Amino acid sequence: MKKIAVFLMAFVLLACSAAFAEEADAGRTVVTAMAAWFNPEEPVSVAMDAKILSCDGKTCTLVPLVPERYPQDDVRALKAGDAIFTQGREVVVRTVTEEDGFLVLNKGEEDEVSLFECDDLNFGITNQNDNTWTEFPEVTVPVSDHLLFLDEIDPESGSTPVVPTVHNRDGFLSLMKSESDPGFDIRNVLVAFDEHGELALVRRFYVPWQ
Repeated sequence: MKKIAVFLMAFVLLACSAAFAEEADAGRTVVTAMAAWFNPEEPVSVAMDAKILSCDGKTCTLVPLVPERYPQDDVRALKAGDAIFTQGREVVVRTVTEEDGFLVLNKGEEDEVSLFECDDLNFGITNQNDNTWTEFPEVTVPVSDHLLFLDEIDPESGSTPVVPTVHNRDGFLSLMKSESDPGFDIRNVLVAFDEHGELALVRRFYVPWQ
């Protein structure tokens, strides 16, 4: 029953951010985040952002995260008078500015929203806070014997190496236990699961002092 409850909660939370721009009032568009559909307690052949809380080599306890993502066409079509629903509130668009690769709504104002184009060509929110993510209850997942950890950030300097540093499972566990490492519980990793539902890949892309 617990798995069913979490699964249904995932659906209910994300169904509220349907993958379309709904029409509100006459001719006024409100852009909402795209829905994500997966069972966070039974991840199979799927990747997601996460906070990794602990890992003993056999299992890892993590918090699945789903970032707000918006359809490209809907964002590009925004104009004054429309709105975007983000961080739990509706922001009415007054100005739209393209600047340095970002699309900025209401630039310079208190309710400014800055969006960037993601690898999948949809748009994400640049704000570095937990309000732009749906955070699910923590789950404990099995770890593959062949787990790989790709560190795309120098943990000391915060710089990005030309190619990521690759660690096996033991190397990853050593970093998890290191007091000098910035850690993996700050919404800074992507995790991937194999066809058996085992954690097979961890990719770190951020440290706090970047």
